Amino acid sequence: MDKNNQSLFPDERLVECEINTIVVKGMVKRDSLAKMLISMYKQIGIRFIMRDYKEIIAAVAVMALFMYVMTKNGQTTQYKQTYYYGIIMLVSPILYMFLSIFPFIQNKLNETYEVEMTCKYNLYQIAAFRMLSFSIFCFLLNTIWIILLAMKFSSFQFVQAFLISTTSLLLFSLVLIYILSTVKTLIAKVGIQLSWIGINLMLVIIDSTVYYKLLVSVPWYLYGMIICLASYLYVKKIKEFMLQNKLRGVNEYVNGY
Repeated sequence: MDKNNQSLFPDERLVECEINTIVVKGMVKRDSLAKMLISMYKQIGIRFIMRDYKEIIAAVAVMALFMYVMTKNGQTTQYKQTYYYGIIMLVSPILYMFLSIFPFIQNKLNETYEVEMTCKYNLYQIAAFRMLSFSIFCFLLNTIWIILLAMKFSSFQFVQAFLISTTSLLLFSLVLIYILSTVKTLIAKVGIQLSWIGINLMLVIIDSTVYYKLLVSVPWYLYGMIICLASYLYVKKIKEFMLQNKLRGVNEYVNGY
């Protein structure tokens, strides 16, 4: 009788094996950020990720022209060195801001936001891909501009300007990704970003000398620490941003952004 009762129950090892199998199959596998980006690129292609390529080219051309004019006219008008560091802090993230926020403005005007949020790769996931790509591109463009300024003016410090530009771009990028994660309305998103430009522009106009002294007074190692920390948090937040919006549908966003 006891032997018959014992045979009704599975062996403990078998139970443990079955539990482990269920757990392994039920767990959602989280791919690395690189794998997610590569998968997105292969499935939808760069043509659809950067579908507004005409606007992107126009924005890049305008920014490149501005940088060229600033570099060329500096020889004849003799801009003070104090202006340049403040302007670099101001200008570095502007192109990135426009390229990153443009899809949200475009979808708002075209009224296609709700439809795109129901796609396999929704608007926010594509925005994350674009933001990471644009941050790298803007970093390279800003670096080229700083190299040209350093070649043009002997008193211009390349390392100092490079650190200021990179810090500005990364801090702004980090702030932007957090804004997109928490702020819902498009007006608020744009307003917070424009406040960055407004504050820096005000500091340059009111007293560029004081602003210059403030920027150069920060030690290089502190700039380096900020850049490393901001880079880590930015990439981490990009991944969280993509996973966070992976399963979201239109229902969360029908009342606004």
